[in-house]
Amino acid sequence: MFLLVLTPLTSFAKSLDSQRKDFLEAYDILHKGGAYSGSHLKDYVLASYLDYERINQHLKTTSEQALEEFINANPKSYLANKLRVERLARLSKQQKWQDILTLADNIEGGGSKAKCPILNAQINTLEGKSKQVALLAAKRYWLKGKAASKTCNALIDLLHKNQLIDDDDLWQRISKAMNKGKTRLAKTLAKKSKHQKLVSLWVKLRKKPSKHLSHKLLKKSNPKTRHLMAYAIKRIARKDTDKAKTKWITLQQSHGFTRDEKADIDSYIATRDAVDHKADALEQLMRIPSEKRSKEANIWMARSAIRRGRWQEVINAIKPMSHDDKKQDVWTYWRTYAKHRLGKKITPEDYYELSKNASFYGFLAADQLKRPYERLEQEEPDWNQFIPKIKEIAGFQRAVELYAIGLTKLARKEWMWELKQLNHHDKLVAAAYALQINQPFLAIISISQTKDWNQVGLRFPLKYKDLVLNSAKAQNVHPAWVYGVMRRESAFDSQISSSANARGLMQILPRTAREVARKLGIKGHKTSDLLIPEKNARLGSAYLSQMLKKFNGNFAKATASYNAGPHRIPKWTPKFPIVAPRWIESIPFDETRNYVRAVLSYTTIYDYKLNHKTGKNLRLSERLHPIGGNL
Repeated sequence: MFLLVLTPLTSFAKSLDSQRKDFLEAYDILHKGGAYSGSHLKDYVLASYLDYERINQHLKTTSEQALEEFINANPKSYLANKLRVERLARLSKQQKWQDILTLADNIEGGGSKAKCPILNAQINTLEGKSKQVALLAAKRYWLKGKAASKTCNALIDLLHKNQLIDDDDLWQRISKAMNKGKTRLAKTLAKKSKHQKLVSLWVKLRKKPSKHLSHKLLKKSNPKTRHLMAYAIKRIARKDTDKAKTKWITLQQSHGFTRDEKADIDSYIATRDAVDHKADALEQLMRIPSEKRSKEANIWMARSAIRRGRWQEVINAIKPMSHDDKKQDVWTYWRTYAKHRLGKKITPEDYYELSKNASFYGFLAADQLKRPYERLEQEEPDWNQFIPKIKEIAGFQRAVELYAIGLTKLARKEWMWELKQLNHHDKLVAAAYALQINQPFLAIISISQTKDWNQVGLRFPLKYKDLVLNSAKAQNVHPAWVYGVMRRESAFDSQISSSANARGLMQILPRTAREVARKLGIKGHKTSDLLIPEKNARLGSAYLSQMLKKFNGNFAKATASYNAGPHRIPKWTPKFPIVAPRWIESIPFDETRNYVRAVLSYTTIYDYKLNHKTGKNLRLSERLHPIGGNL
């Protein structure tokens, strides 16, 4: 007979498993509004979540004392901040303005649900000029379209009561709503203005602009009717610029559009033509005075000129851009490239700073200078000495445990809350800690908060290495390319789903997966298989292989097709041959253009990580084959 003796470590593991099981049972019951004591879990790291659910599910009847006790017991936590925001709504109804202001000092974020009660409290406790300043701050907030929650109604009523919202303000706010497609909000706002009929027509113009453009309300020319006509012309231009141009010519003859109004509509129509790669788009854009061209028009004038090799026009389009826009990698690169093509003198310094970046245009600049990829060759910092400090933070401990029991969404909210409390250096350490606990997605979103895009070690972990290598080998594609797509698509979250229903590591649409599975001879494929890393990687790698074959080994085209669909690529391909970066810059879809840049730069990074020791890694330019013509 054997006597089973539990070691302390085994007992701890059993105890933790038991706590996790009991917690999940308790959390589910409480989340559904039931009752559960859970007193035996008071020492469990997630015990506060049970206390929170007891309060949150019965928030209306929970006493102020109970709320304060929870907040005081968990003062700096994500959950306490949520309850503080909820308290603001309660205090606002009770008009306890001073209590709101006292509570406000410890609230972070909360959106309009928090901002509106605080503004309301300031207005109701201040006097004289200070009150007027608070009222104007509230008005600015409302005009921005931020006052969206129910707690803002009292604030908006206060603005009306103090006669701070006039018809012009309402029109400005209605315009914001209409530009975002929020027609119901626009109609609601219009009820308090004298332009109800005009707004009703505006809503009709959104759906059928051509039909309602001749409406009698638009016969008179004034800023508001011209605004609606411009809106209608733009709606028409979204589908048919030729039709829009015809109607626009007629309207200009009958209504006195200002120079700015004309430039705005001309910019929009010409930009639509540039997006569609119309032959005369560049000339249309050039005819608009540079000081009057819209921001988008300048950008698409540059892109059209890049596509067509009109290098002086590239410089002319970049020149009127804002200082911040000019400093972006993309325009720094193309301005220098255009100068070079025009035979103007450039020095290595023109590309040098850009070449230090581990980015699409940073790598292209380094290729122009024939320099090594400086950032990839730098030794990564050792973060391990700083990680113990991060591990001691209660919020990160809760996040790690939430991950362990499968409550991923809550884990990420907890992590992001604690991340906001850290300084720049410690955020980087937190990213390193995320990699240590095998959570690359957390590492990547942590770095996104610091905007340290050159933190290659933290941003590009070699997660799923064996899986990627095996899948790539089986489908005869570069593993670095598979990594590049996987990193861009999911940031290594195997359970992620997009709004378009793409799923898993390589974000494959179910219908695409079924077709690929059929070609591979996979029987019994189910959509749920896309959340299994091995199956997702196999199907994603196979689809990449199919796209590469379809486009004759052209990585830029194949990458674009993975994102936008292969049927669009021929429409985007010019009849004349151009180098791949020029084609990529002229891709019509912002999402796809950014996607191709990202995937190909990520591929370059992963190729370096996988192959630089053997010297077999490729530079970005070596993977970019010409496009167009008979190529």
